[in-house]
Amino acid sequence: MREHVLQVVESYIDAVRRNDPAALPLHPDAVFAFPLNTYRGADSFREGLAPFHRILKSIEVLRLVIDGEHCVALLLIDTLFGPIPFAEHIHVVNGQIVALRGYYDPRPILAASPRF
Repeated sequence: MREHVLQVVESYIDAVRRNDPAALPLHPDAVFAFPLNTYRGADSFREGLAPFHRILKSIEVLRLVIDGEHCVALLLIDTLFGPIPFAEHIHVVNGQIVALRGYYDPRPILAASPRF
C-alpha cells in the first residue's frame, strides 16, 4: 500500500507543479481545506489551481511520511511572495485523493495581495 500511496502523492505534486489539472488523481467528491480556501469536489479544486499557479515558482518536497492510506507531505513552496513552508495531509483511497488538508502561514500572501 505504501508504494501505491507514494505514487498517487507524487503524481499529485507533479501535476500541481506543471499546472496540469487533468492529471490530478482526485476523487470527484474530494474535499480540500486550506487556510484561505476550501474546495468541495475535484472540479472546484482544479479551477482553484490556476490562481495558485500564477504565484507558484517551485515546489520542493522535503519529506513524505506515509501511514496506510495517509500521507503527510512537508513542502517548501516558493512563491512570488517568497518561500512558504507547507504541510499537506493527504488521504488516498483506491488510487485517488479523497481529502486533503493544507497547513501554512497565509500572512505573506495576505500582506502582498489582500485579494488572493
